[in-house]
Amino acid sequence: MPPNFRRFLPFILIAFFILIAGQTLLRKHTSGPTTSARAAQTIGAIALIDKAEQAYRAKNGRFTAHIADLVPFGRHLTSDLADGIGMQLDVGSDGQRYLAQVVSDVLSLNRTYDGTKVIAQDCVVVKSGSGVACPKPVR
Repeated sequence: MPPNFRRFLPFILIAFFILIAGQTLLRKHTSGPTTSARAAQTIGAIALIDKAEQAYRAKNGRFTAHIADLVPFGRHLTSDLADGIGMQLDVGSDGQRYLAQVVSDVLSLNRTYDGTKVIAQDCVVVKSGSGVACPKPVR
């Protein structure tokens, strides 16, 4: 090896190491679904609850306040719960009205039904991002 190369070899190796280490340290690490996918999953979850509640009411004559009762009518509810989407139900004393609340780290949705009619709907964007928007009100 030429003597000049031996003199600069440690500097070349250090520069190479810094280049490789710098790229791995400065790379943006993401894991899990994107914010837009999370928003779509949240909107889908409230739609699943709505369909399952309507199916439960058609079979039993009243709505239910228990998500466990809805699982046979909307099997994907369990995967949404496992993914960290929070769901809460409240049913009127006569069983003909219900409030569904679905919350994720990007959206918070509330929807109130009287029979088959939506009487109130609210949405809050908790974490803004690309593709995160509240759904159009259901009528």
